[in-house]
Amino acid sequence: MRILACIAAFWLAILAAFAQQQDAPTPLEPGAFGTRAGAPIQRVAAPDGDSFGWVQLGVALLIVAAGLRWGLPKLLRWAGKLGDGSPIDGQIKIIETRSAVGGSLMLVKARDKLLLIGATAQGMQLLADLTDTLPKPEPSLQNASVFEQILRQAQPAAPPPDLQAEAAAQVQTRLQQTRARLQSLLGGGA
Repeated sequence: MRILACIAAFWLAILAAFAQQQDAPTPLEPGAFGTRAGAPIQRVAAPDGDSFGWVQLGVALLIVAAGLRWGLPKLLRWAGKLGDGSPIDGQIKIIETRSAVGGSLMLVKARDKLLLIGATAQGMQLLADLTDTLPKPEPSLQNASVFEQILRQAQPAAPPPDLQAEAAAQVQTRLQQTRARLQSLLGGGA
């Protein structure tokens, strides 16, 4: 950027020096530019005291060049955000194309749809809507709060143990052990 500014300043200095060195313009002779010989000639150029015409032209050209270089791309990006809501690069992408007899098959993604299109010399035709084969996009984590992000990343824990079932199982085993003892005390047989 500094180099560009130095070049522009150098160019403007040369133009200013050139404008100051010019002699006064010679008066036009009668009949110049197809005028009549007897018509009064009016001076169209700037007066002798104004020698900054070249400088003004140079500055104007620099402004136009800067506008084309930096302003035009910004204007095009801004204009792409207006209209039907689709950016300039578009929301329609041709994912894959295959040649077939008499035409071609195209796999096209248009916004949230996946389409199979047949193209021939006579026209195009929708062959299939493959939208349901697309993987479901996960909700974006950018808009989610920290708590929601942690919840999405958390692994499900093992279900808590059923204390009632455990207690019932322990009671059953104790009952069986107690029966076995009683039977052994009473004489071994039932």
